[in-house]
Amino acid sequence: MLDTIDGLSGERLALDPYQEDFDARLSSLENTDIWKFERQQDFHQPESASWMAFREGRRDESLRLLESNRSSLQKDFAELARSGCRIRRVRVAEKPMTIYLLWELHSLRVRAQCGEDVRVVSAGPIAALERGGRLPEVLNVGDQVTYKILYDPQGVLQGGERFTDPSITTRCRAQIAALHQDAEPLEEFFGREVGGAEATRA
Repeated sequence: MLDTIDGLSGERLALDPYQEDFDARLSSLENTDIWKFERQQDFHQPESASWMAFREGRRDESLRLLESNRSSLQKDFAELARSGCRIRRVRVAEKPMTIYLLWELHSLRVRAQCGEDVRVVSAGPIAALERGGRLPEVLNVGDQVTYKILYDPQGVLQGGERFTDPSITTRCRAQIAALHQDAEPLEEFFGREVGGAEATRA
């Protein structure tokens, strides 16, 4: 399903309607999970002060900004847990890592420590799905909806394409869940590929 969703026609939402739709669904979600598949290696998040600092070489400042968000994330994930929900993410990581991916792994590590279930895969396990091109970014919200997340050529978020057909949601979720099951927990990957490399350089 991840390799065929590009050929399907959903409802295209600009950035604000997409975020409003997602937030509304998230606020009413109960006893189910949110699944996210992240494939692209380069994004640009000008709204993130931490990313901009990391991009400009101010690494310590960037990490301090990530850390300052910890208490807010802990509250958010605790609220989700009280509703019987959890965010589960599969992050594809290729080498050599882009600057964005390196920053995002630091960001995801904080999120994982606060309650998100993040796992990492190489491009190998999805190679068979990419014979027709790179897989898109996909976000699945319980049984309600699946979004194909849309970006401009620079990797800036533009909105999403919404699919409400239950069969699309079920198949996307099953595929992301299967990848997640065989993927490596973020903490293990980070310690070996990010933390270990940084310690060596230091």
